Amino acid sequence: MSTLHTLGFRAEARYTTPSRLVATAELFDSDNHFIESGAGKGPDALIGALAETIEHASSFLAPNHESTWHSTDSIASQKAAKYDGFFTRLPYSDEPIDCFTLTSLDKKEHLIAPSALLCPAAARSNSNDTRSTMQFLARYSSNSGIAFGCTENEALLHGIQEIIERHVLSLFFMAICGIGPKMDLYKPSTSLLNKALLNDPSALEPANKLQIIIIKDVLSVYFAVAFPKAGPGDQPLSAIGSGCSMDICTAIQRAVTEQLQSESLYDVFEDSMDRKTVKLLSHSKILKNLIDLAPVRDLNLPELECPPHDYNETVPTQLDTLHKATSKSDKKIFYRTVARFPNNSIVTQAYIPGLERFNIIRNGQLVVPQHVLLSS
Repeated sequence: MSTLHTLGFRAEARYTTPSRLVATAELFDSDNHFIESGAGKGPDALIGALAETIEHASSFLAPNHESTWHSTDSIASQKAAKYDGFFTRLPYSDEPIDCFTLTSLDKKEHLIAPSALLCPAAARSNSNDTRSTMQFLARYSSNSGIAFGCTENEALLHGIQEIIERHVLSLFFMAICGIGPKMDLYKPSTSLLNKALLNDPSALEPANKLQIIIIKDVLSVYFAVAFPKAGPGDQPLSAIGSGCSMDICTAIQRAVTEQLQSESLYDVFEDSMDRKTVKLLSHSKILKNLIDLAPVRDLNLPELECPPHDYNETVPTQLDTLHKATSKSDKKIFYRTVARFPNNSIVTQAYIPGLERFNIIRNGQLVVPQHVLLSS
């Protein structure tokens, strides 16, 4: 990738499965020092892995002056965040905290967001901070919404789709636990699955062992999630994959190949983390179904067929659709530039106040839905 060359970096990328649907990459500087790693999935797995290494490294490349310090009171009282419990329930601190400034897509509004909420590395750097403010932010911290693109619009589209994906996954988990509204669930027909996976036997064979669920009525996107019909097997938790796109085939493909990625890259560290998560979930009657997704694992769902026409909307058109869909739901998209490179490629991070992060519960963090934060 030209971005790596212009920065003087070297990358090593390889496929990790015979199907070539999963790849990893490692990034090194000119002195051969390791910088970051990443993983990719799908037909363009190698490109995805390289892009993820740039996304991961970008927080270290960004200039320090991009962050500012603000009081918790001023952060919590922002009009743009009045329906976001991560802001409104921010514990009081008599010391200011480090923040990023995000801008709305229409450039008319700003959002001051705690850096520890948007950047786990920032949260980890404050791991010894005993203030309840930093402990709260660390619990909900996620780099979701960070994306690399050859253009700003491309990066924004990928980032916005990712945060919506995590939001719908959270709603799905909440529905399974009975702490959120029921959702209309569907599965792909055989012809739709074949089309989504490009009739590739190396993808279709494992996909036939998965429960693949589609949700299609949230913020104008298709969402898909895939997990084993047989349960976790040798792993503590059922390995899942999810995907989001305005193209149903892309959403399915992302979910299935991410599930394959999750299984193929599973290691000792993840096993240890999953065992801690199982310990947390198994002690709650409400949460224990998230271990193997039993309530939806064997459902016989209505099928969705192939759309009559291939999806071919441009990136700007898709962004406009998402902008309208979020506005219709009384939500607003904000973003920040994480890193900009000499060849005009860019890494951005998107954030939509009010979206859920309950999906983090499956990482072993005791988190609650937005409505609990907003009502407490």
